[in-house]
Amino acid sequence: MPNIKDVVKGNQKKLSKDARREQVKKLLQKRPMNDHEAAEDAGVSVAIIRRILKELRTGGANFIRTGDRLFLHNVVETGGKLTLKAKDRGDGWIVFGFCTDKHLCNSHERLDVLNAAYDRFAAEGVTDVFDAGNWIDGEARFNKQELLRFGMDNQLDYLIDVHPQRNGIVTHYVSGDDHEGWYAQRECINIGSYLEMKAKKAGRNDLQFLGHVEADVELKAKNSTNTRTVMRVMHPGGGSAYAFSYAPQKLVESFQGGEKPTVLLIGHYHKFDYCYPREVHVVSGGCMVDQTMFMRKNKIAAHVGYCLVKIKQDPDRGHVTNLAVDWNPFYDRGFYEQRF
Repeated sequence: MPNIKDVVKGNQKKLSKDARREQVKKLLQKRPMNDHEAAEDAGVSVAIIRRILKELRTGGANFIRTGDRLFLHNVVETGGKLTLKAKDRGDGWIVFGFCTDKHLCNSHERLDVLNAAYDRFAAEGVTDVFDAGNWIDGEARFNKQELLRFGMDNQLDYLIDVHPQRNGIVTHYVSGDDHEGWYAQRECINIGSYLEMKAKKAGRNDLQFLGHVEADVELKAKNSTNTRTVMRVMHPGGGSAYAFSYAPQKLVESFQGGEKPTVLLIGHYHKFDYCYPREVHVVSGGCMVDQTMFMRKNKIAAHVGYCLVKIKQDPDRGHVTNLAVDWNPFYDRGFYEQRF
């Protein structure tokens, strides 16, 4: 009978490090395991399992802990929260930048619009920009012919390289469960926190993850620490409707009593719209990508541009007294290249 140590050594030599990591990932996706159980199933030492787990955590793996066992899951926990005591810019208005659906790495991306937006944000004294998701295009059967980069890390590296960076401006982003969310589902990774980690390693602290699908931003009142209003940043689902405001209205109607925000910034639909259902200021942020083939096949128009969202807040009670949306539209790329 062979010695167990010889068996373990033999198994350790058979697979490369990458193959071994993939083997352990598949084991942890089947059922929750502790270090010793995973080592036994993989036929390797506990030390190797712990090294692989450390690598997976560093890479943003989406682990769920149950007692002393870990389970690698492809469903990212939704939600997030940020508290801001935003200052007005001297004229009574608190001003935020709002952009969404950049779809970077798609050949129809509009880097000119993205850079123009951040130039305007800087000129307006904006310090916080909110991004409602789909910052990269991801990979699916129907978009591969339009991609500039393939692979999760390649797309995220591209975003870190080309995304505008302006002094004093922080971009707070949510992740969608489509496009970048496809990687989250396939790789069992929290794609939003993974981007933030990669950005920090590259020396960029201006890209900060808010939450998956949605996040609530609490705007504190100027003269009080106890009163505030909630602005929700969200990447919802579903397709575009016959009327631009229909999907946003139905979304707000679905919110449970006591849970609706005062302001709702949404992406996904690639449309600009402002509406006020159930006393919620809803801003749909358009997109920063020209019409893709998928959009054309599905009769989805692209409203290319970005928003400045201006808020006046009661200094004592925190509620929104005024809200103004400054929509900045752009046209097809050919218009600027004087092709028509």
